Amino acid sequence: MNEFKVGLLTLGTIAAVVIMSFQITSNQSGFGKYVTYRTIIEDATGIFEKSSIKVAGITAGRIKKIELYNEKALITFEILKEVRITKGSKLRVKSLGFLGDKYIDIILNRNSQEIIPEGSLIASSETGGLENLTKDASEVLADVKEIVRNIKYSLAPEKEGDEPPLKKILGNIDKMSESLKNVIQGNEEKLNDIVDNIARVSEDLQYELSALNNDSLISKVKKIGPVLDDAKRITEDLKSITGKIRKGQGTIGKLINDEEVVDQVTQTLSGVRRLVTRIDDIKSELQVFSAYNSEQDNISDFNLDIYTSPERLLRFGVVTSEFGREDEREIITQVNGGTTTTENIKETDVDTYRFNFQLGRRINNWTVRAGIIESSGGLGVDYDLNYINTRLYMEIFDYRDEIGPNLRVGSQIHLWNVIYGKIAFEDIISDGDRESISLGAGLRFNDEDIKGLLALFLR
Repeated sequence: MNEFKVGLLTLGTIAAVVIMSFQITSNQSGFGKYVTYRTIIEDATGIFEKSSIKVAGITAGRIKKIELYNEKALITFEILKEVRITKGSKLRVKSLGFLGDKYIDIILNRNSQEIIPEGSLIASSETGGLENLTKDASEVLADVKEIVRNIKYSLAPEKEGDEPPLKKILGNIDKMSESLKNVIQGNEEKLNDIVDNIARVSEDLQYELSALNNDSLISKVKKIGPVLDDAKRITEDLKSITGKIRKGQGTIGKLINDEEVVDQVTQTLSGVRRLVTRIDDIKSELQVFSAYNSEQDNISDFNLDIYTSPERLLRFGVVTSEFGREDEREIITQVNGGTTTTENIKETDVDTYRFNFQLGRRINNWTVRAGIIESSGGLGVDYDLNYINTRLYMEIFDYRDEIGPNLRVGSQIHLWNVIYGKIAFEDIISDGDRESISLGAGLRFNDEDIKGLLALFLR
């Protein structure tokens, strides 16, 4: 009897082991009921049948089948029924590490209670694995290689033995610094005088424009109040007369109320209005500058720019200089006995006046000028940096036989209100070592500045 019981127990044990083996091998996720779903991914590399399906990092299912569908991977998998796959949940393909093995992680939508029906497709996404990291690294290395190549071309010379571009630029900067140092050296006192003069002009303007000073220009202008009162009374009288004329009273009123006369007056006023409108479109700019030149001492110039239209310019100006132009004349002397002597004399026309008359065209911030520049034919180009209220200019004129033309490059720099500083380099391309620099200051008024100044005086 005991042998029978032992044999029966052994058979029961073997049957239990066989059943458990079938259960484990048929589903590696454990015991329970499962629901089947599907998903589509771009690349199934590293994913195999029976690969794990995890929820919150815990295995909850496995992949049943992987097949090709429209050049993508269609994956059929099963998940424990007790795991509620709600609408809006997503699958994410993740890597176990850098070795490339992958699994599917389910991200549940906690904000929904609607269960996705069995057999439905669930959206999926792929995260970076080793192959994506390698691809990104290769792209980064390619960009680094391109940057290094550009830096090499910028620093190294194009041909062997040539000077590197960077070294050449630094050498040019050193030469410019040395030239500027040579110009300034020895003229420190004159430069200080220019700065002191600008400071005194600023103080005088501030004093004259202050209403707190009884003897200032503004205070004197305000004393014309009674004159303005008389003008107001005259205006009221004119208003009364105009009212009578409008009613047809008096000879003038009858003439105005006559239709033929009214038509003629209307036509005349229309012509006047067109003329006034055209005049109002004309803009102007007034420039007055005084500067010190390292070769020509003091130079003063006065220019009036008239813009007959937004793109057309007419410039009138006068330039004075204590240096003047050098002229050479020949004197032939004959003495009794037939002896003849010839003498060449150079004369300098001191404090000469030179005139500007130019026509120009403005295109955006550029202005091209041509005509008479300091009593000589020439060409000029201006460029306005409106955002810093600065003007750059270049002029070429005075085509002298012995030294060539004068190429002038300079800038008018805004200092304060209508006060501008001025710097210019003269005779840049002339022969005979005549290069010089001009430093100075002055006033530059446009229509708005003049209107503002008049309003300030008449306030």
